[in-house]
Amino acid sequence: MAMLEIQGVTKIIKRNMIIDDISVSFSSGRVYGLKGINGCGKTMMMRLISGLIKPTKGKITIQGKQLWKDINFPESIGILIENPSFLDDYSGLENLKILAGLKNKIDEQTIRDIITEVGLNPDDKKKYKKYSLGMKQRLAIALAVMHDPELFILDEPINGLDPIGIAEVRSFIRELCDARGKTIFISSHILSEIALLADDIGIIDHGVLLEEESLAELAQKSGRYVLFTLSDTAQAAKILERAFPGIRFSIQDSHTLRLHDPALPAGKMVTAFVKHGLEVSEAHTCEESLEDYFKRVTGGEGIA
Repeated sequence: MAMLEIQGVTKIIKRNMIIDDISVSFSSGRVYGLKGINGCGKTMMMRLISGLIKPTKGKITIQGKQLWKDINFPESIGILIENPSFLDDYSGLENLKILAGLKNKIDEQTIRDIITEVGLNPDDKKKYKKYSLGMKQRLAIALAVMHDPELFILDEPINGLDPIGIAEVRSFIRELCDARGKTIFISSHILSEIALLADDIGIIDHGVLLEEESLAELAQKSGRYVLFTLSDTAQAAKILERAFPGIRFSIQDSHTLRLHDPALPAGKMVTAFVKHGLEVSEAHTCEESLEDYFKRVTGGEGIA
């Protein structure tokens, strides 16, 4: 049974399509990264999964229980979305003790241990209103993990952290997954962090899930490739499929084709193209970064 199952989920607000028929399944013990441009629907997707907003259509099932049918607010989820509400005139420990009492009476030693794990001092008497942005973010992460949930929804968890803090939180998130078997759904505007953290990555654009695949599969699609410029890519595709079964390529437009297996003999392909009457004006090896790939898939807009 999947930890999280999203089936045909759609969200429409005031006749605007915010999330458009998304389906995806998450296994236990993996980190899933979500990337997309500004306003693409990342945070809305996380709010839907968290049970904070009801979908217009579709089903969300967590550990076999359907949201808004079997359960309204899933206790098995730890949530960090936008800015959690803390009391300004209380310390981090005091805030978490109050919230623990409201939830399910988590003991103080557990709270102290969690505060220490996210890089804060449980004995620090500083009031929350005097916390730096990085300290506030660490406390928010502590709140999300305090009740030991099985699934974490973390929206921009490293926002406001310095490089040391980013490395510490990254290590903590991976430890939750690798050592404790937790499932983590994370978004970040920092591409390099998603690549370091995630096992699987989804690309969302204007509410549509464009791609969902493992990081290894995504790395194969980016990285090195051979770019062909020729007279007819539709005909070139037929030639490649006949002459080189199983070859991975993509058509960019009517005259541009990408070969995603740069180790294959490009010279033989050029020969095959020419033999069948195609004109080949260019064939060269290119290097594409993960960021370049995201921009290409989402139409060249900035990632956030």
